[in-house]
Amino acid sequence: MKNKILVSILLLLIGTMLLAEDWLTIYNDDLSLVRSTFDLDLQGGRQEYNFDMITSRIQPSSVIVSSKLPGFKVAEQNYEYDLADRGAVLGKYLDKEVTVYMEDGSRTTGILKFFDRSTYGITESGTERFIMVDAAKAQTVQLASLPTNFYVRPTLHWSLISPRSGKVPIQLSYLSGGFSWDVTYNTVWDGEKLDFNSWVTINNRSGRAFEDVNLKLIAGDINKARDYGYFEEMAKAYSAAGGDDYYEAPSFEEKAFHDFHMYTLDEKVSFANNQTKQLALYPTMKVSAEGRYEYDLWGSGVKSVIKFKNTEANGIGVPLPKGVIKVYKQDSDENMEFIGEDSIDHTGRNEEVKITTGKAFDIVASTLSKDRAYISDRVSERTVQVTIRNNSDEEKTIDVFYQLGGNTRILRSDIKPEIDTNNRATFIVKVPKNTQAIFSFRERTEY
Repeated sequence: MKNKILVSILLLLIGTMLLAEDWLTIYNDDLSLVRSTFDLDLQGGRQEYNFDMITSRIQPSSVIVSSKLPGFKVAEQNYEYDLADRGAVLGKYLDKEVTVYMEDGSRTTGILKFFDRSTYGITESGTERFIMVDAAKAQTVQLASLPTNFYVRPTLHWSLISPRSGKVPIQLSYLSGGFSWDVTYNTVWDGEKLDFNSWVTINNRSGRAFEDVNLKLIAGDINKARDYGYFEEMAKAYSAAGGDDYYEAPSFEEKAFHDFHMYTLDEKVSFANNQTKQLALYPTMKVSAEGRYEYDLWGSGVKSVIKFKNTEANGIGVPLPKGVIKVYKQDSDENMEFIGEDSIDHTGRNEEVKITTGKAFDIVASTLSKDRAYISDRVSERTVQVTIRNNSDEEKTIDVFYQLGGNTRILRSDIKPEIDTNNRATFIVKVPKNTQAIFSFRERTEY
C-alpha cells in the first residue's frame, strides 16, 4: 500500500513538473526576459503566497503575473529583498533585548542600542548601565527569534485571489539582469579563405539556475530607460564562473525580428547559476576573403587586414552578431599559430567585414606636409608626401587612406585616388620588394 502511495506521489510530482516550462530571451547589454508557466496549489478566496524561483537581478517593476483561470486576480505584489544576514537581523533588534556571550564565558543581556563591525552598544538589563561590547571577542549573539519578514533568497510575495481551490495555471514574466551573451569567431586563414567557426558564450550570473529552458538570443542594441533604481543596482557581486561547457550544440534558427535579429535554439538547454556555457551559432563556413595592407595618413603604422563581403557568393551571407574574430594560420610544421584578433559590430548581410590582425613588421610608412601656401585669407594649399618602404622579399600592395575635409579637394596627385561618398580618398600603392615608394598630392582648402 505504501509503495502504491509513493508511486502516486511521484507521478503527481512528475505531472506537475511537466506543466512547468521556462522561456529565456537574452539581449545584449545585461538584459534578459524570463517567462514561466506553472501551477500553484491554491485555496479558494484570498491568500498570501511566496514565490522565490526568480533571479536575484529581477526588475520588480517589470513583473507580470496572470492566469487563464477566470476570476483569478493578483491583489498585491511585493518584492522581498531584505535577505537575512547579520547586519539586517541585528537592525531589526534595535531597542530590543539581546544576549551576547563572550569568549571568556561571560555574558551581557540588555537592550541593543547600536552595532557596527567592532562594537555592540547595550543598555544592561537590571542595572541600566550602558556597555560597549567588543564584537571581535563576542562568541554568540542570542536573539528571541528570527524576525518573520526575512527571506533566505529574493522573493515575490503575492496576495492572490483564486475563484476555486486546487491547481491554478500561472504565467509569469519579468526582465532581469545577470545574463549576457557574446560571440567568438574562430577562423583559420590560408591566404585566400577563412575556415569560419562561430561560438556563442552565455554567462549566467542571475542568481538562479534554469533547467530545460527554451532559449532565444536577440542581436541588436535595445533602447532602455536607465533609471532602474535600487533594485537594478543591488546584488551585483557575483562569484567566479562555476565551469565551462564545451560540447556539440544543437543549432540556432536565425530570423529578422523587428529591427533586430533573433536566434532560437532548436532544443532546450540548462544553465547552472554562475556558469559559462558555449553553443555553436552557425555550422563551419569556408569564406572567400582578401588579405590587404592599409595605412591611414599620419597613422602609427601599416595595418595587416583580412576583409570580405558578407555575401552568400563568398560562402557566408548570414547576420553576424557583434563579437571577437580570432585568426589562426597553419605553419610549415602543420601547427596552428595565432596571428591576431579584432572585434566587429553587428554586421548584416552584404556589409564588409574587416579584421585587423596587427601591424606589418616589414612595411613602414610616414607622411609629410610641405609647401603650404595661402592663396587668400580663406584659401590655402599644401603638398602631402607619403613614403612607404617595403623591406620584405615580396611585392606588397598598400591601400593609403586620407579623410578629406568638407571644404578640401585634391588638385593633382602622382597616383589617382578613389574618392567615396564620405569624401575619403584611397590611393592604391604597389611597392616592389626591398624598395621605397614616394608619392605626393596637392590639396586646396577653402574656408
